[in-house]
Amino acid sequence: MKARMKVSMKVSIKATAAGLALGMIFLGTSAYAEPIHIESEALTLDNGAAYADDRVTVLASSGTVLQLSLTELLARNNNAGATWSAYDDQGNYQQAGASYNTGYQLTVREGYRITSIDWNLTFAGQLQQATSPLDPPGQAANRTAEGMQLISNGNVVGSDARFIDNLNGTGQLQLSFATPDWYPALGLELQSGVWMAAQGIPPNGILPGLPSFASMNMTDAVLTIHTVMVPVPEPSTYAMLLGGLALVGAMARRRRD
Repeated sequence: MKARMKVSMKVSIKATAAGLALGMIFLGTSAYAEPIHIESEALTLDNGAAYADDRVTVLASSGTVLQLSLTELLARNNNAGATWSAYDDQGNYQQAGASYNTGYQLTVREGYRITSIDWNLTFAGQLQQATSPLDPPGQAANRTAEGMQLISNGNVVGSDARFIDNLNGTGQLQLSFATPDWYPALGLELQSGVWMAAQGIPPNGILPGLPSFASMNMTDAVLTIHTVMVPVPEPSTYAMLLGGLALVGAMARRRRD
């Protein structure tokens, strides 16, 4: 009976983990901070239309890079420093998690273009699976899933998605894409979530309840937008180009005549 119960519990954890892993990246929570407006030499950054509030900290700002610590995203996925965790020593399924999505509007200044965007994240996870000489083991699982999209005129022009399962220690993710084409305005959407679950071994009359524990927390989140100055042709270059086009046109007319 106990073996069958443990198998059922194991299937339940896996099924729930799979469902939450697919669903949590699309969930969001509302922020409460002031709207963002940041100006660098190369671009301006504002909250996206669907994300009125957020918090960020500027780490670097120049004509080649704008780097931000995503303060609100970090706080939500780290439970404001209290960390997210799931604990059980009675054979009862426990879970916890968070999801926070945000977005920014990027407006590129004349004479510049965005070359690439990187999103670097660091996580700390812990897993402790209860074991007993008399019972099947307990369960412990965690997951983080992250997604990034770049949008121009309503069309997705770049995307990346990453995840980590069953982290016991520290782990890093980097989401990135290059933007070789010139876009005067871009929307950047970030989707992030952490989830964990634990199920211990209940008391069996001989041994007390044995604990299972799981945690997953974001410890760093840095967004880096790389930019470059685009050379502007001198007036003499335009004159030479127009002269060349006129010459080509004249030669074409001569051939027709």
